[in-house]
Amino acid sequence: MRFQVQFTLAIRSFDRKRAAFLSKKMTLPFVPFVGLQLVEHSGNSEPVISVAWSDETQTFHCHIDAIQAQMPQGCELDLDYLIESARENGWEGAAKIYELAA
Repeated sequence: MRFQVQFTLAIRSFDRKRAAFLSKKMTLPFVPFVGLQLVEHSGNSEPVISVAWSDETQTFHCHIDAIQAQMPQGCELDLDYLIESARENGWEGAAKIYELAA
């Protein structure tokens, strides 16, 4: 049996004031679960933090939260870099970085 899964990814700035949102559709040979990590070209994803089932679309919905790492001065992996890395791994979206309310 195969399961349709819609993954959503939120990439947040270290200070949590900005974020970008992406998505990816996959078919899995098992039911997804909290803690699942995707093996991607640039390494493993952050773990899935929530799983929900849509009876209407017969699809699992999984959410992954990623936070920009604090790096030494001059080595910062900014949101644009993290978004581009995600896109290279098949994630779609993130045409905009949103300012989040405090």
